[in-house]
Amino acid sequence: MRLSLAAFGAGLTLMTPQAVAQPAAWGLLSLMHDLAQVRSASARFTERSTMPMLGAPLLSSGVLSYVAPDYVRKTTASPLPEDFVLDHDKVTMTSGAVQQPQTFSLTEAPQIGGLVEGVRATLAGDLPTLERIYRVRLTGSAAKWQLLLRPRDTGLGRFLTSMLITGSGNRIDAIDTASGDGGHTEMGVVEDVSDAR
Repeated sequence: MRLSLAAFGAGLTLMTPQAVAQPAAWGLLSLMHDLAQVRSASARFTERSTMPMLGAPLLSSGVLSYVAPDYVRKTTASPLPEDFVLDHDKVTMTSGAVQQPQTFSLTEAPQIGGLVEGVRATLAGDLPTLERIYRVRLTGSAAKWQLLLRPRDTGLGRFLTSMLITGSGNRIDAIDTASGDGGHTEMGVVEDVSDAR
């Protein structure tokens, strides 16, 4: 009986919390890891922008596409056709009013670069880039999270006050940005076009 009790006690010892591997708590590193697994995605978006100089909100819609780790394309269909492409650090912009595409690097336009990198680095799960440009704060859970980005650089801060990215799992559902001039843009993903996750 003593031998049996000793063996039973040893079994209990093996089952104590210290001996059982515990899963790591979900947090910023977990989210970045999950986002980095997405190799490509494409979704329809709607966008609502308010600006001090506009009497009414500007509504637009189109398709947002991403190919890891450095390609982001925002194609606006309504109210006017526009195309914004980030390929590595090269930006190409085309609008219905301007026939000739504008091409420049992110280093040539640091304010736009900071904004674009906030989105690209989040999509890519690129935490070092995010933390280099922004103060990063994550709240919520894996099922419903919010990532608040506030610029570290005062120059970018005059252009962009904050960016709030919300999502679930490895999917981004909305991107809300507040600009230094009092403007505000809300982008919501409304429908997946294709998904290679």
